Amino acid sequence: MILGLQEMSWSYIGAVLANQSDTAQAEFLKGFIKECLTWGTKFQIEQQLAYVNDKLTPEERQLLGMLSYEEVTK
Repeated sequence: MILGLQEMSWSYIGAVLANQSDTAQAEFLKGFIKECLTWGTKFQIEQQLAYVNDKLTPEERQLLGMLSYEEVTK
């Protein structure tokens, strides 16, 4: 049991999130990041994200790269 919820399907939650607006998706990611920042150190967050990264395919990692894309302005 996690947070009082039973049988949580993360793939289902991901599928629902994928079909939400960019605003809702950004809100989710901001909440995720805000919670991670309560862990104590940036190293702990980076280590956790590295573990997640290791479980993704190269194609999945490439797509997620767009989350940190910054447009170059002249």
